[in-house]
Amino acid sequence: MGPGAPSEVWRYRAELLKGPKNTVSENPDSYLGPTIRLRRGQTVKIHIHNELPEDTTVHWHGLHVPSDVDGQPRLPIRPGETMTVGFEVLDRAGLFWYHSHAHGKQGGRVGFQSYAGLAGLLIVEDEEEADLKLPSGDNELLLVLQDRTFAGNNELVYMGRGMGSMMDRMHGFLGDRVLANGAPPTTRKVATRPYRIRVLNGSNARIYKLAWSDGRPVTVIGADGGLLQEPEDRPYAVLAPAQRLDIWVDLSEFQPGDTLELISDRFRAGMMSGGMMDGMGMMGSNALPLGSRFPLARLEVSKSLKASEPLPAQLGVQRQKIPVNSNTRIRSFELSPVMMRGFAMNGRRFDGTNVADDEKVRLGDTEIWEFHNSTPMPHPMHIHGLQFNVVGRRGGNSDSLQQGLVDSGWHDTVLVMPRETVQVAMKFERFDGLYIYHCHNMEHEDAGMMRYFQVQS
Repeated sequence: MGPGAPSEVWRYRAELLKGPKNTVSENPDSYLGPTIRLRRGQTVKIHIHNELPEDTTVHWHGLHVPSDVDGQPRLPIRPGETMTVGFEVLDRAGLFWYHSHAHGKQGGRVGFQSYAGLAGLLIVEDEEEADLKLPSGDNELLLVLQDRTFAGNNELVYMGRGMGSMMDRMHGFLGDRVLANGAPPTTRKVATRPYRIRVLNGSNARIYKLAWSDGRPVTVIGADGGLLQEPEDRPYAVLAPAQRLDIWVDLSEFQPGDTLELISDRFRAGMMSGGMMDGMGMMGSNALPLGSRFPLARLEVSKSLKASEPLPAQLGVQRQKIPVNSNTRIRSFELSPVMMRGFAMNGRRFDGTNVADDEKVRLGDTEIWEFHNSTPMPHPMHIHGLQFNVVGRRGGNSDSLQQGLVDSGWHDTVLVMPRETVQVAMKFERFDGLYIYHCHNMEHEDAGMMRYFQVQS
């Protein structure tokens, strides 16, 4: 990422065998995997060949797919082997992604393999979204945020040594440089018109507080599961690991030469018990502690246009929220610390495909899952195989981030702040089988904060 030899990375490469030409777009100047564009209702077949020296998987994060093609650790792709997966694209238009979900004999490998480069964007398109005529092509900016640490001759550094390694596993790994699309943040030449900025937090553990450098509101039009019912103006927007946000910004009033920066603004990361450790970093020892302010992208106006496309007040025909009532089953999960071992959910840690009786659900049922965070740090909770609605928050002490938590619409990952309880509603439909729920702080899931649940027909 600096002068000298290129960094050694692991990466996905792809070749389109059959289908629309824009299905696969390589990112030649980045370690990120190719951007994949699919259409709702399309049937997809993917051959995955593993040329790595260890087992891996490819998880289609956020997609509603059968459990056997979900890219779970129970179905590893061995070195030198090829796995073929196929599925119908059932999800509405939205920004998704794919990444490793490997778990080896010595523990989880999600953090290492994703950090080494195994991640890429996946975009689902449909007619409903196309009819809105939102900014597209050169007027759509895709932004993958990741933090990395480099040493020596541009060598990627993952985890510390001794006490440093223990703290990285406890809090989650934070790099000392933030990359946008696999490179240092750069300046994008733009015109006086609206833009759509689609952002993925592909970091292992870092939380971003998205804001504009001139203090203007952040206009959010979409989240993990596609467009919101209507645009929402926020003073800033919080993006936890694995979450995605769709942002609309209008530069019509700018003049050539004007600039605007998308930044991650300062926030109080939260204090560990006793006030000795700050959030996910230890006493600010990292060169870029959690809650720091830094640039993510710089827009420079270089062209003046007369026309400006207004943002629709309503963002299309929306998927109806999951109906819940006083009879809807509530299933509770306590997120708790485990001395010297990390964290657990209801006192349990990863145990292969073993499923407890209270981790079995019925196909067709609607449930509310309630995550109560008894730990002193935030946990982005991800549930495989479906999208859910956030239906309630209570407790917690998230004053420094509260106004930026986007709970509207559809999600597959929800940030649960320290001492907070969050409820999400979901319906288990179409597919039975084994799925995973876990914290998407990658070091937490690798250390055991992950469990299988079973959907029974």
